[in-house]
Amino acid sequence: MKSRNLFLALFSLLLLGLVFLSADTDDQSKKTYELMYQDIQALKLQVAELSSLMKQNTAELKEVKDQLKILNDLLRRQQAADEALQTEIDNLPAQYQKVNSKLEEVQFELSALQNIQLAIQSLSDELKAGQKGTVKGSKPAAPAKKEEPPASPPQAQPAVVTIPAQEMYNNAYSDYLKGNYELAIDGFKLFLQQYPVTPLADNALYWIGECYYSQEKYPEAIENFNDLLLNYPNGDKVPAAYLKKGMSFVQQGKKDEALATLKLLVSKYPQQEEARLAQQKINELVGK
Repeated sequence: MKSRNLFLALFSLLLLGLVFLSADTDDQSKKTYELMYQDIQALKLQVAELSSLMKQNTAELKEVKDQLKILNDLLRRQQAADEALQTEIDNLPAQYQKVNSKLEEVQFELSALQNIQLAIQSLSDELKAGQKGTVKGSKPAAPAKKEEPPASPPQAQPAVVTIPAQEMYNNAYSDYLKGNYELAIDGFKLFLQQYPVTPLADNALYWIGECYYSQEKYPEAIENFNDLLLNYPNGDKVPAAYLKKGMSFVQQGKKDEALATLKLLVSKYPQQEEARLAQQKINELVGK
């Protein structure tokens, strides 16, 4: 009997333990599910934030791509503008040469007009002198004979002289442009012999030097450029003479003489186009 009661007591305790154990297990499972739910909700929030960031980054990336496209277009335009500017710079020497040629023609025409004015003034003075002589004289026939001589020999001669001079210079310059350098040299030398004091005398010397330079006769070219620099130090062709003198030394392989001449040009005429060309050649020679 006692054994039966003891068994029942132990069985009851076992049942109670199982009940408590099952209760603890349910609580643990519930807590586990709650934790999992909370984790899932947290993950959902993180995924939403990441999705929002991705959309924002996509928009910013598109904006960056658009800006890069604009920058590339601007760069292409700038490169095209730089190329166009470089082309214009490369064409400057030829344009400068044309302007110089036109300037020479204008200078010569002005000189011719001045000579004509002087001739007219001289003729006018002589006519006035002749008229005064007629008033003092007694015979009426004598003034008519005295008025005829001044009209032809002395006064008309300067106006007639300028026309052959202009033609002579223009013909020589035309021969130079055509590449007829020997004819051009002869023409300019004849011009200098007959008209050594005209405003274009230094120009004629310069073009003689250019003819020799084009024929690769560099010592003769340097000699003529030196004559121009010595005899016409204030002439408009002085910067060009320095430049071509320096280039003649370069062609002869005389680097030191070339640098000295080109540096002198840059120091004396820094604002001239020839100075810019000289500086480019200096940089090229120093870099070798």
